[in-house]
Amino acid sequence: MMLRNYQRELFCLLLLGTLMSARGELVLANFSAAQPVKIMAIGDSITDDCVYNGAWRQYLQPLLDTNGYPFTFVGRNQSVPSGSFTKTQHEGYCGAVVAPPGVLTSPVHGYAGTNVYLLRIVADALTNATPDLVLVLIGANDIGRGRNPYQVATNDMPNLLDIIFSNAPNANVILAKITSLQNVTTLNYGNYATNVYIYNDALQAMVNQRRALGQNVSLADMLSVVDGATMFNSDHLHPNTLGLQAIAQEWFTRIQAITITTNQVTSTLIHGGDVWKYSDTGQDLGTNWSQPNYDDSGWASGAARLGYGDPAVFTTVSFGTNASSKHITTYFRDSFVVPGDVAFTNLNFRLSRVDGAVVWLNGQEAFRTNMPTGPITYTTLASMWTIVQDTPYTFYPTNIAVSNLPAGTNLVAVEVHLYLANRTSLGFDMELIGTGCFSPSLSIASAGNNIFLTWPVANGTGYTLYSSTDLTAPESWTIAAATIQTNSGQYVVTLSPDVITRFFRLQKP
Repeated sequence: MMLRNYQRELFCLLLLGTLMSARGELVLANFSAAQPVKIMAIGDSITDDCVYNGAWRQYLQPLLDTNGYPFTFVGRNQSVPSGSFTKTQHEGYCGAVVAPPGVLTSPVHGYAGTNVYLLRIVADALTNATPDLVLVLIGANDIGRGRNPYQVATNDMPNLLDIIFSNAPNANVILAKITSLQNVTTLNYGNYATNVYIYNDALQAMVNQRRALGQNVSLADMLSVVDGATMFNSDHLHPNTLGLQAIAQEWFTRIQAITITTNQVTSTLIHGGDVWKYSDTGQDLGTNWSQPNYDDSGWASGAARLGYGDPAVFTTVSFGTNASSKHITTYFRDSFVVPGDVAFTNLNFRLSRVDGAVVWLNGQEAFRTNMPTGPITYTTLASMWTIVQDTPYTFYPTNIAVSNLPAGTNLVAVEVHLYLANRTSLGFDMELIGTGCFSPSLSIASAGNNIFLTWPVANGTGYTLYSSTDLTAPESWTIAAATIQTNSGQYVVTLSPDVITRFFRLQKP
């Protein structure tokens, strides 16, 4: 009797190294109530208690507590405990900027105003604590005060990362895109609102470069999750309660994506700012271009944000030779790899586009946004104009349930359509977050005259044991005629050996 497990099934046990890279991830098995994950929250007034006691930290605590994270906040500053908000330490500083000089005239938490900058503050803080996870939300004061967004993102922030990793080399760091400065009247911050998009895009590129070098750094997107119309106070600078809750949820999502837990897989399959292949020739590519076997070897490639006429564009694509009659459709392709022992059950597509888009997964349409119903051709116009403020830079989420995502390489193809042929800008970027579980281990053992097949009860519920005597005949798989018992958290099937070679696998009916 032979045993084979050819089916990728749900087994929610993350195994180190399966989805994760060689970089160190946050392994919850290494932590406990006696040895909690030490999280340092760093930032400006959106992290400090200047407007709301506990800021977004008060909403992140229950998300972590109720989802199995034994953790504590660390830092030299203390919020006021309130209700379930009991983990109150932090490194938030009202008015903080990244690099010197500080922009304040009055002291904050013992630092003179000119010293309220993170390159100094964080170096001091790390002499008192070595965090396992660092959450950094900073930049509103830098950009709002007119500092060069490229300088802040590609010089000042890398210097901050160097300080963190030199003092806490095994830490994971999550940086954050900053929230909108549209309509902010404080110190004329709104005058530099466009620089927010430049800063966020440059920060994304820097994070991707650092991650490619092996550093444990990733990115959260506060611009997309904090709605400019409903989630700010009257100053349009500080998030209200809804905004702080959205920030906490975004932190939690990104923490999950770098965590190895015992009950769920969360993985960023395509990062914002990734390299995409693209066709910007204006030709009618029909429908074959979205198929996995389509030959795109002649396409150009570049890192997102891709487009033109957009201050945050990283790779410029062509609109043709006539600015009054631009190509309506531009095509993009990227791929991601699903390991053989992973079953993703949900894909969260986060799409940033100007104007409309149709998204394809492995040659099948997954969803469309700001596009008409019915057949789409290369001359089909988007349904609406995309307002050129925060909207084009927002990564809008679309969740797609999946049940049969194949192991190996999977293709995402996106066609972006203009609303008008004389549009002045085009923009595209996407990230993809997958959630799911690992497949259950079907084990075989023998004792005496019996053979035992076992798999975990906790993660194998809903699965059926199938058998076959001929692997060359897919139709030969049938439900195994066997009695299933439970013992010590395992499903157990007891078989008597015979002269027939049989194969077994687990699958849902």
